[in-house]
Amino acid sequence: MSIWDDPGMKVGGNYAKFENVGDEVSGKVINIGAHRWDDGSVSPQITLETPTGEVTVTAGQVRLKAALAEKRPETGDFLTIQLTQIEKRAGGKTLKHFDVTVDKGDPWGTPAPLASKASAADDLSGVDPAVLAALKKQMGATPF
Repeated sequence: MSIWDDPGMKVGGNYAKFENVGDEVSGKVINIGAHRWDDGSVSPQITLETPTGEVTVTAGQVRLKAALAEKRPETGDFLTIQLTQIEKRAGGKTLKHFDVTVDKGDPWGTPAPLASKASAADDLSGVDPAVLAALKKQMGATPF
């Protein structure tokens, strides 16, 4: 891997935003790093592989940072983050609450390799129907 492949070297990108209750992102964790803010504080930064491309989540919100520290996702895990509540605080501030789930193992439910590569590409019989439904919902159409 070249230094230029490091996610921290990318310019721009697709960043997850959690602005409204119900905003959600799900995908396979492909990179976990740290983002250093101008004030010197550090937040987890996770890159997810989703059906629509890579999405970066920077956990600057204290409740999201705490939830991720508790769940401890690793590269290869399937991570779902959903904004569940926005609590109004004194001074016009808000505290965002998140639901974070981490599923270990193969998040896409890919069937084990079959003897024939040709049949493996077409065989979805071993894929969990819930996984297929979730992918279909995220993609807005039947992905297969």
